[in-house]
Amino acid sequence: MKYLEAILIKFVMAFSVLFVVLGIAYGVEVFEISILSLIITAVGFIGDLMIYPKTSNKVATGGDFVLVFLIVWLGGLWLINNPDFSLVMPAIFSALLIAVGEWFFHIYLTKRVWEQKETSHTLKQEPNRK
Repeated sequence: MKYLEAILIKFVMAFSVLFVVLGIAYGVEVFEISILSLIITAVGFIGDLMIYPKTSNKVATGGDFVLVFLIVWLGGLWLINNPDFSLVMPAIFSALLIAVGEWFFHIYLTKRVWEQKETSHTLKQEPNRK
């Protein structure tokens, strides 16, 4: 149930940002925003489960930035019929805003879903002493 809640939070975050950036600012339809949000959520959550526990919040957030940029840019070219604007700037804005949210989402995953007290960016390993 915790994973379902986390996926829902990630989807709402992605949809909200894309709705503001693409929907309100650029007039993209809600259907296309929904599809892009679903793709970002699915691919991003798999990445969160595979990359974040093995690296750090910085690395995972950077990966999310690149992922969102590519999905919005390339997915937008595929989904949006004849856009009258370049998708590069909306992709950068979306990726930046979602990356900020992802930083806090990763902390949420660590503390609430995986129930660890330390986040990856604060976890320090003790050297082995003999």
